[in-house]
Amino acid sequence: MKTSVPCPQCEVPITLDDFEAFSTPFTMKCPHCRVKLKETRVTPFLLLICALMIPLFIYLSELVQSLLSGFIPVVEKIPLIIIFFCVLYPVFALYERFNGLVLFNKGNLHLKHSYNEFWK
Repeated sequence: MKTSVPCPQCEVPITLDDFEAFSTPFTMKCPHCRVKLKETRVTPFLLLICALMIPLFIYLSELVQSLLSGFIPVVEKIPLIIIFFCVLYPVFALYERFNGLVLFNKGNLHLKHSYNEFWK
């Protein structure tokens, strides 16, 4: 299983840690040469997984909130996003790592061409 993939332009490996540093899988830049990258093979699959994971994370956050409110009543008044970040962030980090592994092993990185490069 690959944990890095070479940049299409500079050939320096992009690692899973670099992938986790991207804000989204759709706005990727090589951390070395800063060229914009796009993925063409598994993006629809990652979008489907994302569409399924968001409701699951909301449900799990509500479940954790209801379980904790039985022991600590003040937890009912805490917003779900805070509960998610405090309790479920490690699960989210594993999900991001899984996305990186899928992208590196099944995906296909290409350079994202800008309109300025097209006219040159």
